[in-house]
Amino acid sequence: MTEEREKKLKEYFSWFHPFGVAVYNISKEFNIGSLLRTAHCAKAKDFFLIGEQSYNTYASVSSEKWTDVHYFENFEMFLLQLEKTKYNLILVEQSENSKSLFDFDYPSNPLFLLGAEKGGLPDTIKNQDYPVLEIPQFGLVHSLNLSCSGSIVIYHYLYKLYKEAKSKPQGLKQKT
Repeated sequence: MTEEREKKLKEYFSWFHPFGVAVYNISKEFNIGSLLRTAHCAKAKDFFLIGEQSYNTYASVSSEKWTDVHYFENFEMFLLQLEKTKYNLILVEQSENSKSLFDFDYPSNPLFLLGAEKGGLPDTIKNQDYPVLEIPQFGLVHSLNLSCSGSIVIYHYLYKLYKEAKSKPQGLKQKT
């Protein structure tokens, strides 16, 4: 490994943004790979796969090498692990009790949970007291692609994080 590559890796692993992404039973493997790639590019601390564990490595473009990916067979195992973390679970779902992305106030250490393309998240998790975030939809098609939805939420969170801190992201280079 070159000295330059080693330096780049050391810098990458020196910090992460304080959020994670979790997906439940996603059947479209390309969606998982694409969302993992976005999570990596945004320097997410963790990525969780619940239920379905395979994803498209072509879409992830080797992001799985640099982002911690945690696998859970079911929600019960995931929720047990979640209790041991500082994450605050946020459901990304269209529902009656959801709050618009435009008005959402993120807690510290959010963990964004996105559900299956068909059926979304199970009632057992939706019936708990977790905040629910919804991306406003204005078209005739009732939902966005899963990886697109996750990407919008991730970068909206980062936008608000840096806007509130009134600072530039650590990795952002100043244009001259």
